[in-house]
Amino acid sequence: MPLPVLCVPPFRRFLPASSAALWLVLAPVSPAGAASAVPGAPASSTSASPAPAPAPLPAAAAAASAAPVPARVRVAVTAQQAAALGIATAALGSREPIAIGGLAATVVVPPAQMRVVAAPVGGLLEQVTVAVDQPVKAGQTIARLMSPALAELQRGFVQASVQARLADDTARRDRRLYDEGLIAESRLRGALAAQEEAAAMLAERRQALRLAGFPETSFPRLAEGRAVDPGLDLRAPIDGVVLEQAASVGSRVEAATLLFRIARLSPLWLELQVPVDRLARIAVGDAVEVPGTPARGRVISIGRGAGAGQFVPVRAELSSGIAALLPGQALEASVLPIARGGGGMRVPMAAVVRHDGRTLVFVPTAVGFDAVAVRLIEEGDAGALVDGPFTAGERVVVRGASALKARLVGVGGE
Repeated sequence: MPLPVLCVPPFRRFLPASSAALWLVLAPVSPAGAASAVPGAPASSTSASPAPAPAPLPAAAAAASAAPVPARVRVAVTAQQAAALGIATAALGSREPIAIGGLAATVVVPPAQMRVVAAPVGGLLEQVTVAVDQPVKAGQTIARLMSPALAELQRGFVQASVQARLADDTARRDRRLYDEGLIAESRLRGALAAQEEAAAMLAERRQALRLAGFPETSFPRLAEGRAVDPGLDLRAPIDGVVLEQAASVGSRVEAATLLFRIARLSPLWLELQVPVDRLARIAVGDAVEVPGTPARGRVISIGRGAGAGQFVPVRAELSSGIAALLPGQALEASVLPIARGGGGMRVPMAAVVRHDGRTLVFVPTAVGFDAVAVRLIEEGDAGALVDGPFTAGERVVVRGASALKARLVGVGGE
């Protein structure tokens, strides 16, 4: 007949300590085996066949042994016990974005805010009135250039102006003579052609002076043949700051030589290098900050290709708190992906406990407290940022969590 065998269920660790659940497994044995199992019975002279394997576990027990660790574990505590343990709760605030930090970045000036001042003609840099990092206003004189080439351009303009006036007088006179029938039509046509040619030459000389930076207000005086000035004042094209001075006083420069670089420093751009595996968390419109500074901005573009190091360029525009940043400065920045929601909840460090390799936060229920598994994002002086199944305003234990952990360990039979 089958013999009863007492066994401890494999899911015993999930039951309360007060339970004494055991299984009664009926294991069939051979008659010889049964005889040997009875005290005082003689052993059979024939060899007994091995007993068959125990019957398989019940389906419910097998399922319990394979069940995952629950996300919530109930800790039964009465109101009187909670008060005795000094347990206190507080409401959660709104979700905070989870920062993507430690991103290498470089401060750059947007190209539309950058201007260069170059030598329009070759000459000697006679005077410089500004220095690097000095703010300037549009139209402010920043240097003076002495140029024989400029004097030559002015002389050519004066000659072209005289020729144009002469051609105008000739054309008017020949028109009058032709109308009186005193000259042939061919002579009038020649005078008109010379007038157009002189006007074209004058326009060319005027444009050359404009390209050389000659002030427009000086053309009337120059057209009258007054004194030619070989000096040229170079002026700032925009309001901004002098970022670079490429030549010093007394330098001889050629035409188109860079002299100054001027930029408007608000707003600024950040060129971030984002690893490919973190790019999916970033979207245009996400907030950007520079730790340790008040600089704040937004992501305005995301690169379409990765470099050799598998980094993708992400550009952000900083519109506030940028006074301490310098163009070309290398630093670390953080992206707060608020454009697509998500984030974590800020709780005091006393609200977080660790148990069995998990991070837990306790929430009150009608019959006690639930230990809820959360993901710890960051921890510091400002508390812990956790991600879990919470909503704004939900209450969590902020004092006495250690006492609840002790009860949890006891409930778990550890």
